[in-house]
Amino acid sequence: MKKILSFIMMIAAMSLLWPIAAWEDEPEQKTVKVGYFENEIFQKGAKDGAVKNGYAYEYYRKLSEYTGWEYTYVYGDFPDLYQMLLDGQIDLLAGLARTEERESIINYPDSAMGSETYNMVKHEDDESITYSYATLSGKKIGVLDSVMVGVLERFLDEHEINAEVIKYPDYQEMLDDFDSGAFDAFVAESDGASGRNNAELLYAFGSSDYYLCVTLDRKDLLEELNTAQEQLSVEEPNYLSSLRIKYYSASISSRSMSNEEKEWLKTHQELRVGYLNSYLPYSDTGSSGQVTGLVSELMPHMLEELGIRYLEISYRGYSNYDDMINDMRSGAIDVAFPVGGGLYYNEQNGIYQSAAVESAATELVYKGEYREEVESDFAVNENNRMQFYYISAHYPDAEITYYPSIEDCLAAVDEGKSAATTLNGLRANDIIKRSRYDNLSMRKMNYMDDRCFGIKIGNEGLLKLINRGISVVGEDYLQNLPYRYTDGLYTYSAMP
Repeated sequence: MKKILSFIMMIAAMSLLWPIAAWEDEPEQKTVKVGYFENEIFQKGAKDGAVKNGYAYEYYRKLSEYTGWEYTYVYGDFPDLYQMLLDGQIDLLAGLARTEERESIINYPDSAMGSETYNMVKHEDDESITYSYATLSGKKIGVLDSVMVGVLERFLDEHEINAEVIKYPDYQEMLDDFDSGAFDAFVAESDGASGRNNAELLYAFGSSDYYLCVTLDRKDLLEELNTAQEQLSVEEPNYLSSLRIKYYSASISSRSMSNEEKEWLKTHQELRVGYLNSYLPYSDTGSSGQVTGLVSELMPHMLEELGIRYLEISYRGYSNYDDMINDMRSGAIDVAFPVGGGLYYNEQNGIYQSAAVESAATELVYKGEYREEVESDFAVNENNRMQFYYISAHYPDAEITYYPSIEDCLAAVDEGKSAATTLNGLRANDIIKRSRYDNLSMRKMNYMDDRCFGIKIGNEGLLKLINRGISVVGEDYLQNLPYRYTDGLYTYSAMP
C-alpha cells in the first residue's frame, strides 16, 4: 500500500511540473518599438488614444500574424524618428528608401513593403504652372525632409529649374501651409494628399521602393522580418497589391484627370445615364417614376468623390437591353448601365466596357437533381441580351429558347419546357427563395460575370472619367452598395 501511495504522489508531483515545462517551452513574445509619424493615408493616428489606420499600419498588423510581435508606438516627426532609429531608441521605421549612405547605418530587409511614385502638385487655380517643367522656375516648392529632397533636387538640376525648395519635418504642416498659399507646389507620394480638392497633380518625376527598416543592433528582428515577409509572399502573394489598391484609390493621383477627361467635362453640363428596368439591385424605376438601385447612388457619389459638382445627372429607364444600347450608340444617352457579357460582345455592339462595378458568379437554375444535360437547354430572357451573351460564350452548343421575362424563364424550367436558366449571383438568392420556386435548385457556375458601365467607342474621355470614379469610390463601397436594394427583388419582376 505504501508503494502504491508513493507512486501516486510521484505521478501527482510530475503532473504539476508538466504545465510549467510546457509554458517554459513557449517562445517569449517580443514587444517591438515602432516609429509612428502622421502621413496622410500611409499611417494615421500618431498620438496616444487615436484610432490608427493606413497602409503602413495594416502592414504592421499583418506582419504580427507571422511574428507574434506586440507593438509600442513611438510618435514624432519623421526626421526625429529616423534619428531615434539610428540611436537604437526605436526598433522599426517604415517608408525608407534604400540609399548607399544608409546601408551601413540601418538594416534593410530583403523585400520592400511597397513602391512610391513622387508627384508634383500645384494649386488647382494656379494657371502659371503647367505641364512644362520650366514654369516651376522662380516658384517655391514644399517637400517632406526625407529621401524626396534628393529626388526633387536632382529633378530640378537635370531640367535647369531655378526654384526654392522648402523642407518640412512634418507632412501635415506642409499641407496646411500649401492650403494657406505659403508656397506654389509640393511633392506628394502616390498615396498622399488625399481628399485635397484645391490641388492638381501635374506629373510624376521619380519613384522608388520603400522598406520597413530595423535599427542596426537588432539582427534578431531583421531575421524575423525577412522570414515573415517571405511567408507572406508565399501564402498571400497579392497582399501588397490589394493593400495598395485599398488606399491608393483615395489618393490625389487617382483624381488627376487626363486631357481627354478635362475636354469632355468642358463640353458637357449633363451626364445622361441609361439604365435597365427591373434589374435590382443594379437598377430599376420605382413606383413614383424615379430611378432606384445602386446606379442611383453610385453615379452622384462618384462625381462627388472626384470633386465634380456642376455636372447634372439625368436618367432614362429601359425595359429592353438592345434599346438601351442603340440609344447609346445614337447619342441619346452617354452611359448605359449595366452592360455585361464580355469584351467581345461589347466590341460588336460598338461600346467600351468600363472597369467592373460588380463581379458575381452566375447561378444555374434547374429542377430536380443536377446532371450535365441541363447545361444544353436554356431558357433566356429576350429582353436581356447579357444573359444570351453569357450562355453563348460559355455554352456555344446549347439550345436556347426565348421568353419575355425572367419570370417566364423560371416558369419554363419549373414546367419542364427548358432544362435550365441563369441568374446573376447578386440577384439569385432573393429571387429563388420565393415560395413559388420551391421546386427549383441552384448551382454556382464556373465563370464570373462582370456588370459594368457601357460607353460608346471613341468616347475616351468619358470612359476614363467613369473608370476613375469607380477607382476612387473604392472596393468596400461597391461591395456593400447592392445589398441595400435586394429587398426589392420580392416585389419587382426582374431580368436575370
